[in-house]
Parts: sequence; structure tokens; C-alpha cells
Amino acid sequence: MQLTSYTDYSLRALLYLMSCPDHKATTREMAQAFGVSLNHFSKVTKDLTKAGWLVGMRGAGGGVRLAEHTRDARVGEIVRHTENFQLVECFDMKTNTCRIARCCRLKGLLFKARKAFFEVLDSVTIQEMADNPEELRRVLSVVSPHGSGENAESEKVD
Repeated sequence: MQLTSYTDYSLRALLYLMSCPDHKATTREMAQAFGVSLNHFSKVTKDLTKAGWLVGMRGAGGGVRLAEHTRDARVGEIVRHTENFQLVECFDMKTNTCRIARCCRLKGLLFKARKAFFEVLDSVTIQEMADNPEELRRVLSVVSPHGSGENAESEKVD
């Protein structure tokens, strides 16, 4: 199984912001820290803001920061939001055209596997996932771990 880069970038954004929870970061700053596409990272931060996990601030000194409740969110919540876990066609009874769906044992096995996968992800909060903030800041060269991001470039956040 491989998660999409969209999910990967979503989790990376949360890790970055957890490394300095009082810091406002721009998507440009985060994309540069990870060496990834600004365009893709912008889509991710816009979606996380729309979903309420990030708070966006426009204008000079703008950027994004974690919403207060995000620290307690489970990793599984984020992954469910960003991924499609209809692992096989028969998981969606509305569009299922599989001829063996009624007698196939694969569906049950895959349901169990998906459940186990999410049990692990649901056992960890975003805060627990980022319980090494100093190391994250050092590796990512976070601009201002305790500042407000005044030196960061302004970006439009919808």
C-alpha cells in the first residue's frame, strides 16, 4: 500500500507546524523545507484550512498555523480525509459490478486489513506524532520556532 503524495504532504505540513506550534508559516516556507512543489503544498494547506485543521491568515505576516484542536486529532482522521479507502470495487455497493462479490472472501479480508490499519493510525494524535519538535526544527531549518512569522513571505490563503 502506498499513500498518495497529497496525504504525505498533509501530514508533513502538520509535522512542520507541530514543531513550532506558535509559528505562522507560509506554504512557500514549508514547501522549501521539504523540497517539494509549492503548487501541491498550497493545495494541501488550503484543504487543511478548509477542513479546520489549520487557520489561515491573509496579508502581510500571513500564513497558516495549527487550529487548537488539531493537536488532539488522530492521524487516522487526517488520512481518512485525504485518501480514498475503497480498496476494491466491491467496497462501494453503489458502483460495484464485480460478478463474484456475493461469494468472494477477499472483501472481508480487506475490510479487516483496513480496520487494523486505521486502529494503528487512530492510536496516535498529531501531537504524539511530532513529539520530537527540536529535532524536526533542526532538520527542517524552521525559520522562527517561537516567532510569529513576520519575516515569512505573505501568501494568500483561502
